[in-house]
Amino acid sequence: MDKQSFFRILDKYQDGTASAAEKALIEEYYRRLEKAGNTDLSAEEEAAVKEVMYSQIAASLWAGGNKAIPIRKINYRLVAAAAVILAVIGAGSYFWLLKEPPTTTASTKTTKAKPHDLPPGRDAAVLTLADGRTIILDSASGTISQQGGATVINIKGMVSYSSSSPAAGASGEAVVYNKVSTARGNQYQLILADGTKVWLNSASSLRFPTAFTGEKREVELDGEGYFEVAKNTRKPFHVKTRTQHIEVLGTHFNVNAYSDEETVKTTLLEGSVKVRQSAVDNRQSSIGNRQPAKNDHQQVILRPGEQAVMATNSPLTIDHSPDIEQVMAWKNGWFEFDDTDIKTIMRQISRWYDVDIKYETKTANEKYGGRISRNLNLSNILKMLENYGVHFKLEGKTLTVIR
Repeated sequence: MDKQSFFRILDKYQDGTASAAEKALIEEYYRRLEKAGNTDLSAEEEAAVKEVMYSQIAASLWAGGNKAIPIRKINYRLVAAAAVILAVIGAGSYFWLLKEPPTTTASTKTTKAKPHDLPPGRDAAVLTLADGRTIILDSASGTISQQGGATVINIKGMVSYSSSSPAAGASGEAVVYNKVSTARGNQYQLILADGTKVWLNSASSLRFPTAFTGEKREVELDGEGYFEVAKNTRKPFHVKTRTQHIEVLGTHFNVNAYSDEETVKTTLLEGSVKVRQSAVDNRQSSIGNRQPAKNDHQQVILRPGEQAVMATNSPLTIDHSPDIEQVMAWKNGWFEFDDTDIKTIMRQISRWYDVDIKYETKTANEKYGGRISRNLNLSNILKMLENYGVHFKLEGKTLTVIR
């Protein structure tokens, strides 16, 4: 985190608008400042940090009817929803554990051999043509095929479809379908025949026609994708998943429909989409406190900044204030977590670093938050988690949680 970002958070801390995580970052920084005796800040800046924190904590103590005490004597176990920063690595990367710090007990540390590392994911995908032939996109370049009246071009991590004749896409033509699939550890971009842009996350696939015929444009998604749909009011765009049917005219939205996640989520960034329940699978889950959709036919219309959430055996719900930055983190090159359990984090790690996850111990109920670049090696994320007692063993393509 750069100094400018730090002081923006410090300003929020001072005026009382900082989030719990931001407060924890400032408080943990001060704790380390006191312990280490040296930081990246000048003496004047360190004094400013101390003054801000003292005034804030003293004010809160006086408000509660208690006498203010020097900040260095604060009992951090009294800080509600205390968050302990695990590490600050690189510009914009940070991580914390959302829980009260445990009581310190004497223990002996065991020395663990440093595991081998794994690189981050990359742009790679497989294109399956209508006749079943497959093309490895990361090793092909230029014009790679002619499919159903469209020219297929692959350049620098993106495959695009362009109509090769003015009549392409006319009603009555036979529909030709292709599919782009990303394995674990891969991601890819597409431009469909209508100009719609799609970003596919790892372990995902998109089935689509090479030209959009008839009265609607329809694609099928498995996994996660972000869509920037080309506007065409006469021909709505439809995205089908196992459990949702999404209809749009022209808009930007993200769909998370992984089979191993408890919910399917459609998040709208701009425009308007209609989401309806299309099928039921066998997953069991809870939807928490989100507001049920007020529609007997399990259909909702989203406005920008809203998220449709569907879990098995539960009504379609609307989250009116999802964390958009967290939703879009994968597309923007980040892992971002907020009040996230270790198994959810491990599922994302599994997809991006192409590893199988095993557990040799029961997972605790700690919740984690933070962000880190997806362009770093696996060891960077594991190191942050290990700073708070979650340990791992990496053997080949198997990552075992051994806490």
